[in-house]
Amino acid sequence: MRYTTVNNSQNTLRHDLFYLRCILTHATRHHRAQTPEDRLTEATLHDYLTWLTVDALQDEAHARSVAPTLARLQEELHAQAQHDQTRNRDPTPQAYHEGYLHALEQVLSFTHGEDLLLREEISRREFHESWDKTRERLGL
Repeated sequence: MRYTTVNNSQNTLRHDLFYLRCILTHATRHHRAQTPEDRLTEATLHDYLTWLTVDALQDEAHARSVAPTLARLQEELHAQAQHDQTRNRDPTPQAYHEGYLHALEQVLSFTHGEDLLLREEISRREFHESWDKTRERLGL
């Protein structure tokens, strides 16, 4: 199935907090699934979030609406992961999806030239300085 961006209500991806929270709840439930159907379901849920980001890449106003929702969901997943860890449950599914959302939010921020949430900008020079330190710590 191929998704194309069309400006009508039928093909516009929803990005309200409740709807995306439901998507992530299902994605977390299907994480590390055993059956091919479950793995396909998780992949399709990720595709939804990816296409939502692709749409926002093309429209800065849309990105300014989507990015805060992605950030809010990251915070919720982080809290869930911490809660699971204190209960001796595996926090990996929530942490994995938190990282995925962070990557999508960063793509939007880098594309539109600023951090859409914190009003901070990371320059390429600052990134390289940070990367040099990280690479050194990891011995790469």
